[in-house]
Amino acid sequence: FLTLGLTACASIGFEMPGQPDGPAAAADEAAPDLQPDPDLSPDDVVRIQVEALQNNDAADTGIEITFRFASPANKQATGPLFRFAQLVKNPVYSPMLNHKLAEYGPMQRDGDTATQRVTIVEQDGSATVYLFSLSRQSEPPCLGCWLTDRVTVVPTRAQDLKGI
Repeated sequence: FLTLGLTACASIGFEMPGQPDGPAAAADEAAPDLQPDPDLSPDDVVRIQVEALQNNDAADTGIEITFRFASPANKQATGPLFRFAQLVKNPVYSPMLNHKLAEYGPMQRDGDTATQRVTIVEQDGSATVYLFSLSRQSEPPCLGCWLTDRVTVVPTRAQDLKGI
């Protein structure tokens, strides 16, 4: 992982009063240096998130780090953190948790947007392809930071044939 400075952008957590925040507090202590930073490329952001999920622990530190690099619009749609963690643990995204390896496709950049395909190989050898969509933020406090707007599953021929 990269060593980064703290930014106000990472603190935008959209936590609701009275909701659990234990994993976030633990993750802040475990990896306070992993924060959005304008010096990070979209490639860096995707790798940080994928590696964090690969190394997720019982306190969901990896999920919390991934949430830090979600765009404000993404956080508003998927947060607060406890809800985001539930989404990551559902069958669509759970293959990313503690996966065996990741294969990164080329980053496709178009101005202030970028996309990258990432193939996640689980411990049992099964693979799922995800498309990470990012944008460079144009508003403070995340000004200039590349953050993830969404992650979607890319259908593969094997998935298409399951229903036949």
